Amino acid sequence: MTGTSRHDQNTKTAPKKELAQRIGSAIVLATIAGLLTYAGPWPFTVMIATGSVILAWEWARTTRQKTLDASFYIHAVSAVTACVLAAMGEGWMALSILGVGAFTSIFASPTPLKSAWSAFGVLYLALPCLLLVLFRFDQTHGMAVIFFFYIVVWSADTAAYFTGRAFGGPKLAPRVSPGKTWSGFAGGLMVPTLLSAGFALWLGGTSVEILAISGAALAICSQLGDLAESAIKRNFQVKDAGQLLPGHGGLFDRVDGLIGAVLGAGVIAGFRDFLISGKSLLIWP
Repeated sequence: MTGTSRHDQNTKTAPKKELAQRIGSAIVLATIAGLLTYAGPWPFTVMIATGSVILAWEWARTTRQKTLDASFYIHAVSAVTACVLAAMGEGWMALSILGVGAFTSIFASPTPLKSAWSAFGVLYLALPCLLLVLFRFDQTHGMAVIFFFYIVVWSADTAAYFTGRAFGGPKLAPRVSPGKTWSGFAGGLMVPTLLSAGFALWLGGTSVEILAISGAALAICSQLGDLAESAIKRNFQVKDAGQLLPGHGGLFDRVDGLIGAVLGAGVIAGFRDFLISGKSLLIWP
């Protein structure tokens, strides 16, 4: 008997279908993110605040196997309030709200371990949302810095995926994420570095070399964010944080790299000028 069995056909078709779903979801999400970023600081803030609530829900689902519990409401309210305060120029007050939210969530969970994960989730997921709003509200470089994030993170993710599949080789972190390779890591570092240099040339008024190095650093942070989410899911034996995005899982599965990159950018901005963070990240002597 010749020919290909139905099982073999399904085995070959499944990865292609998953890739098509990933690409389709990524295009839709990128289009929405790009349009709302371009629309202005407040539409962007609404998008980020909405995303912070979804992330709070997925964090509860992943780490506590519950969704609408007290810790979720504390997390969600803290995140949205911090985003609004950041949009109003109250950056330090927004940070204080997250601190209060993280502390309060400790007392809302039934066990010390769940309390620790709840508090960590408030800071780990809501702080990047706050930072994104602060970056976007930079009057001179707000939109540019957000698109810089998109370029670095999306190119790092895409390049790592395709170079890893093309070249394979030694595993990057087999116990955390068996599919990731060192070749993928290299591709996910090289492409964003080159694109960051090109972005610096387009932007003007900044050091091409330093911005390229900054882009490389953020690309590394992005890949570390991806690994961190994989480690969290593996710890709780969860495949996906949610089912919001076909081919990707939940929103956390899609923005894990962005979370890592924004936290890294926050460190850079903190050492320069936290309250005019767009300029502090993009403009170098």
